[in-house]
Amino acid sequence: MVEAQNCISAEELFGAECRLVAHGGEAALSGVASLGGLYQAAVGIVALLFIFVVINYYEIIRHIVVASFRNRKDNLNIHIYSSEVHNIEIITGLMGVLLLSLCTMRFSVVAELQPYLAPLLSYSRWGVGGLTIVALLALIFGVRIALYIVGIVSECVSFCNAIWHSKMLCFSTTMVLISPMLILLLLSEGLSARIALFTSVAVCSIVLILSIKDSFLLFRAQRFSIFHWILYLCALEIFPLSLLLAPIARG
Repeated sequence: MVEAQNCISAEELFGAECRLVAHGGEAALSGVASLGGLYQAAVGIVALLFIFVVINYYEIIRHIVVASFRNRKDNLNIHIYSSEVHNIEIITGLMGVLLLSLCTMRFSVVAELQPYLAPLLSYSRWGVGGLTIVALLALIFGVRIALYIVGIVSECVSFCNAIWHSKMLCFSTTMVLISPMLILLLLSEGLSARIALFTSVAVCSIVLILSIKDSFLLFRAQRFSIFHWILYLCALEIFPLSLLLAPIARG
């Protein structure tokens, strides 16, 4: 009797038109498909924002990207675009926050990464994205406030502003360079997604190294000691990043 029950298939039991569904009545999907159409629409909106930025600020973006791979002195003439650069910092900052939050949602459905994201998996997919947005905005504003306070206390407001804009230009450069790869990562799976991820990590690493070198040149130009530069790296580069990664490390 038991053997007979084990031989009955789902089609024989429920009919040829049956299909397995997940709890809640939705089809059991995996990967990008499990995130739904609203997620794909959000990726499309960010992609349109990227196209808008590139079309409307192409010359300035080209100038910023080229200057980022040259010596600090080549960045000095960037002030001729001061208002436009400020706009790019805001727009690319918003685009970056949205893209990174969507990436967190995308990683939450990757089986290999789920053990590392265990603290976040108790939330819904959009809850994970929302928490990422809040965390990134808190990080950005926290660093800005810290630099503002340090500038007032040390009477080096202009220098701290230069550090802040250098960081924002680094972030803008990074997002402009890796946005196509991140959009591909958000919408694809398998080999193409892995290539997009590894390429994005490689580009981020290169820009990060150049940003660290740029900050060192800023400190040296103001005749600060290497100790102050190392203190800056620990307080405003490593520590904020560790706050973001701490929940994942504990998970």
